[in-house]
Amino acid sequence: MDTYKEELYGKILWTCYRSKAYIFLLSLVYVIASAAAIIFAITHNMNHGIIFYVLAALVVLISLWRINRVHYPVALICEKKLLVAIPWSFLNSDYYISLKARYMPVDYKEVAGVSDEWNRIYIGAPVVGGMVALPVQLAFVSLGDKLYFRNWVEQKQGESL
Repeated sequence: MDTYKEELYGKILWTCYRSKAYIFLLSLVYVIASAAAIIFAITHNMNHGIIFYVLAALVVLISLWRINRVHYPVALICEKKLLVAIPWSFLNSDYYISLKARYMPVDYKEVAGVSDEWNRIYIGAPVVGGMVALPVQLAFVSLGDKLYFRNWVEQKQGESL
């Protein structure tokens, strides 16, 4: 896992984001969750002291952090490598909570394909034991951007031959 570094990966040629509708709806869910937590804390504070305010503040902070994260690119098409954001389910315990976007670098020549659901990139040779399925966050990218992503990867693979 790494952050974008121009000296390692080259200039960013194209940035792939989640669809605007998905970003809006997920952000709205987090805003509603934060508002509900605040309202709950205000209405139930009488008998329980400050604990509900602390919980509401925690919900608001997590919501703000997740709204910030949903606006990050899910893939960066760079001159030298493809950088893809990895979902939480794939991260190990030494991953820390960060305000910076973190990506997995992948050589274009190693990309063997993308799953039908756009939630995995296949890396390696299509032989038994030679391919790895890397979970990615491309499922909520717009259809046009999915096609654009595929074209960019194929173009960069053609350049590396």
